[in-house]
Parts: sequence; structure tokens; C-alpha cells
Amino acid sequence: MRLVACACALSLLIVGCGSNDAAATCVELREPEDQASGRHVLSGGTVEYQTDPPTSGPHIAGPTPAGVLDASVPPEIQVRLLESGGVMVQHDDSVIGAELEQLRSVGSSTFVVAPAASKLPARIIATAWTWKLSCSAVDLLTLKDFAAERPADAPGLD
Repeated sequence: MRLVACACALSLLIVGCGSNDAAATCVELREPEDQASGRHVLSGGTVEYQTDPPTSGPHIAGPTPAGVLDASVPPEIQVRLLESGGVMVQHDDSVIGAELEQLRSVGSSTFVVAPAASKLPARIIATAWTWKLSCSAVDLLTLKDFAAERPADAPGLD
């Protein structure tokens, strides 16, 4: 049994370290749910979030954005989108040209693509309820997989 566990761990290590692995450009992280996630706030107010960009926390009531946006989305609206099961993809100013067009191609009613309002910890950040995917380059397969898997964790609109 111990030998099987070691072999599995070694195979995961080898697969995860492969330099030809497209997913190596992205790192996924589960974040704790903000205890204030049930609180509604007014748009434009000052709200502090546990993570940046937020993956849960206080949010506004009302409609959520959709598709590809040319302007950044305030955090309280981002969290509303995530609560509904949507995915928010933000990019920094270095994502331009063909790379930006690729990223924009995945925009939909539940997959929002927008520029970031402030400095991101990576060039591209996708968020879902309590999940963050940080990418150094556009990786459509990984982004689409993230968008397909993570919304199931969302609590739904309150």
C-alpha cells in the first residue's frame, strides 16, 4: 500500500512539473469564504475584502455583468457575479493584441472578461466563489475547465 501511494505521488509530481504542460502557466488556489459574504452593501462604498481580487465577501444586490467589458468591475459587483455562479476574468495592461482577443473570445453570460482596476498578482486572474486561478499567459483550456468546474461551489443569489 505504501509503495502504491509513493508511486502515485511521484507520478503527480512528474506530470505537474512537465515543461510542456499548458496548465503550468496557471495556478489554482482555494480561499476561505469571507464571513461577511451574506452582507449587502451599497455600490461605491468602502468595503475591505480578505483577498484581492475578492472570491467572496460583501456584495451589492441587483443584476450582474455579462460578457466582455471595456471597463473594470467594482469588487462588490464582482462578488455578486461569483455568488450567482459566474466567473470573473481580469487582465492587466500587458495582455494585448492576439492574446487579448483570445481571452475576450470566452466572454459569455456567466464568464465575464474585463480589465483590472488595480495591479493584479498575475497577468490574468480568474475568480469563482472561493476560488482563484492565477495565469501568467492566456490558457483557454485551463480557463474553460475552471469556469466549468468552480461555479458549482457558489451559494446562489440571496
